[in-house]
Amino acid sequence: MMKFVVLAVCLCVVVIVDQTLAQNNQYLPPDKGYAYDKPNQPFPSSPQPQPRPPQPTPGRPAPSYGPPPATDDHHHEPGMPFDFQYNVNDIETQNDYSHKAVSDGDVTRGEYRVQLPDGRTQIVRYTADWKNGYNAEVSYEGEAKYPEGPGQGGANAGGYKY
Repeated sequence: MMKFVVLAVCLCVVVIVDQTLAQNNQYLPPDKGYAYDKPNQPFPSSPQPQPRPPQPTPGRPAPSYGPPPATDDHHHEPGMPFDFQYNVNDIETQNDYSHKAVSDGDVTRGEYRVQLPDGRTQIVRYTADWKNGYNAEVSYEGEAKYPEGPGQGGANAGGYKY
């Protein structure tokens, strides 16, 4: 009987708290509705006819949907020049990476290096500008080393430590 009384009291508390929170819910519409002005034109009851697209006239070719003609109307604003670099070499977690870049405001040149889990270093040298986009050359230093023997491979062998 005591368990039933405790359960009934808990249920009442939950209902009261739920009703209190529902009154303060900010995602519900206002109690009195929205105060929009009524539209001054009646809502159309049937769809209005749409104008038809122009048909090609005889003797004239249909319009072409190719790329637009080449124009040089782009106005380029140079960015802010910068020069930065950083290195991380954490022996405990085996994280070894770096990044350096320099920009004159128009062209950015840089290089970043990442120590891969197989022991190699990946090197990415890049150039980026507003006209040619991002262009990268990727190379590797070192030789890949893989675990040998039974029980040394698998998802838990080698790799980065966190």
